[in-house]
This record gives sequence, C-alpha cells and structure tokens, in this order.
Amino acid sequence: MGSDSTPATSAPTDCLGHADEECSLTIHRRDLLLTGTLAATAVAAGATTTVAQVDTSARPSAQADAGAAAYVAPSSEQKINVISLRDIERQAEKVLPPFGFHFIAGGSGDEWTLRENEAAFDRLVIEPNFLSGVKAPDPTTTILGAKLSMPVLASPMGMHGFAHSGKEAGTAKGTSAAGTLYVTPSVSNLSMEDIAAAVGGGARWFQIYFPEDPGYAREQLQRAKAAGYTAIVLTVDATSFGNRERAAKLGLKPPPHLGFGNMPKSPALAGQNPDLQKKDLTFDDVAFCQKESGLPVIVKGVLTPDLAAACVTHGCAGVWVSNHGGRQLDHSPATISVLPRIADAVGGKAPIIVDSGIRRGQDVFRAIGLGASVVGIGRPLLYGLALGGAQGVEAVFQRLRAELVMTMQLAGVASVDKITSRYVSATAKL
Repeated sequence: MGSDSTPATSAPTDCLGHADEECSLTIHRRDLLLTGTLAATAVAAGATTTVAQVDTSARPSAQADAGAAAYVAPSSEQKINVISLRDIERQAEKVLPPFGFHFIAGGSGDEWTLRENEAAFDRLVIEPNFLSGVKAPDPTTTILGAKLSMPVLASPMGMHGFAHSGKEAGTAKGTSAAGTLYVTPSVSNLSMEDIAAAVGGGARWFQIYFPEDPGYAREQLQRAKAAGYTAIVLTVDATSFGNRERAAKLGLKPPPHLGFGNMPKSPALAGQNPDLQKKDLTFDDVAFCQKESGLPVIVKGVLTPDLAAACVTHGCAGVWVSNHGGRQLDHSPATISVLPRIADAVGGKAPIIVDSGIRRGQDVFRAIGLGASVVGIGRPLLYGLALGGAQGVEAVFQRLRAELVMTMQLAGVASVDKITSRYVSATAKL
C-alpha cells in the first residue's frame, strides 16, 4: 500500500498482493488517494451518482481529513488462538478501522476474481492413500537455497501500518519465528533495511515495482542486495491501477502519517517515488533486474503457460502464479485453475510459487499437488498482525503448518516432494 511521505502527484501501485494475496497489499499513493479523486472527478465531469456511489455529503472533506489524521492501527502484541484463517478475518474486522479493513479485504471491480480464488479450491478434492504407513510427515522444504519449515511464505504486501503500529517489522518477525520466508514489498512503511533487520537471520526476498526511472530501479535493487536479500521478485501485473472500489465507497481518506520507507536516497533521484512506475514492461526490464542486482529474479503475476515458458527461456529463477489476490484485473482466472497448465509449461525447470485464495492446509496440499513448489499467503497474515502483532503472524503460519501436516498424514504422504497430482482430482472442469 502506498506511502504517505510521497509527493501528492502519483501514479498507481499495488497493494496486497496478494496477496493475496494475495495482496499482494502493495498499494501506492494513488490507491490511497482514490477516495478523494473519485469525488473530484465526479465534480469536474458533472457526474452525479455514477461514480462508485460515493456519498460525499455524508462525510464532508474536513471530516474525512480529520478521520484520516486520527487513524490508529491496533498495537496488541499477544498470542492468539487461530482455529481458522477465515475466522480471524471476522475478528480483525472488529479491531481495525473501517478504511484499513476494507482496503485490506477488498478486491477490484465486482470482486469476482477475489471470490473465485477461494471457490476454485472447492472444485478440487483430495484422494488419500490409506494404509501407507506414514506416521509423522515432514512439511519442510527448500526453495532457491532457503530452507523453510513449511512450503508457505509471506507474499509481498505493502503498508502494514494499516494493520498494526509495528508495521512490517511485526510481520517480518512473525514470519521468521515461524521458520519461513519473508518477501519485503518495495511499497512499505518501513525501509527495506529496517525490515531486513527485523527478519534477522531468516530468509528474505525483495519485491519491486519497476520504476519509470531506471536509476531509481537500480538504487532499489542495489540496496536490496546490500541489505542481504537473496532474490528479487518483479511484479508485472500492476502497470495500471485496478478499480478497487470497496474502500472508496466508504468516502474516507487514507491516513497521512504512516510513512514510506523506500524513497530514493540519491539526490539525483529527487522527485522520484514508487508510484511513478514503468507501464511498458518487457523482458529487457527483467534482464535489468538480473544485471543490476546480481540476484535470482522471480516474475510475479504469471497467469498463462506462454508467459511462464517465456520466463524460463529468459533465465528467470522462478515463476510466481498470482492474480494479485483479485486486486488488479477482475475476471482474471483463479490461480489454482491455471496452475496445472503453467506447471506443464515450466516443466520442472524453475520453482513455482502460487498465491491467492490459500486459507487451509488442504489448499496448500492441493496447490503443491498441482505443481507449486511453495505457496504464498497475504491477507490472513495482516489479520493476524492486527490481532496479535508478530505473535499473531506466527500463529497464522503455525495453523497452516498444522493443517498441512494433518492433511499429509491422512492422505498418506511422508514429505512435501511426495505430494503429486495423484492425490488431487477435479470435481468439475477447471
């Protein structure tokens, strides 16, 4: 999610990521300004009620400004009991300010893709192999040299200050405590260096939205390498801003005081900000990231076999299957529905990450069975952060890990590498 220290003129960015996501929660200043610009656009164009049905009279500008300035995110640091990742969404809604909750929870357009991300899992069944002799399954795995306690990592999500006063440091600490991998968003409240320090010795990657100015891109990439990040995640599905309407319909404004940690450091880059992104991305930009960082580059936002195959051809270290948690192009496919064809196109030549819609250990199992190496989760981590800080984030991971181990034991699978398509079947055409 965007920054509040950025200049007022800005272009779109991503949030959640998803994700979703799944949220990718990586938003930008324009995302934050959406509620205000909707009303302004309506006035300028002589529109009436056709703009997202925003009732500006119900919340005058001064009141919206005051509400934004008074935004207070939760600050609890405590253990939480996670029985279901869906339950904690409802619990988080009770403690988050309305703008923060709906910004995190919402998708784009009619939110069809947001819903489909989860619904598509319901069209897949697990076919167990009983009498397998499996007693204690091992959920650990490795990706690009990083050893993980489970095949689940933290998707890049921006502006964690919406969810908790500890911002990204809490999410990073909770992820590290769970023994898995944290992906730092370039659009974050804290700097990539501060987040790296919070991760400590844990595995970490850095996610980037490619800026218009290649010098700014170079600076971010080199800072990431210097801070000890071991891979770059280039998000390619947010070159234009998705119509995220849920928060806009509240007629509220985003808080102006959360801060942004990755503004340019070089005086030569004055005036640049992460909302000024390059729209016409090509594989030349992938090569730029590879060259300037000297690190493995993963492309995030892959939804077709053709793009996945092209990523492999161009030397990408990994393919990230994502629809941004349903926050970008509505009516794009659920990631689990395209995963098998993408896995076929990659042909084992690169690891595959998939996010969007993961809510159960059974979802993790089915995604691995259909070709993913690991999965990413987004929104549930922010809900855990809101409810318990770093300990809440760790609890979300631990719940998924416990459900995955249960699923593996009941299905008769001893290790992650043994989870294959033989255990997953479609109940309807994907």
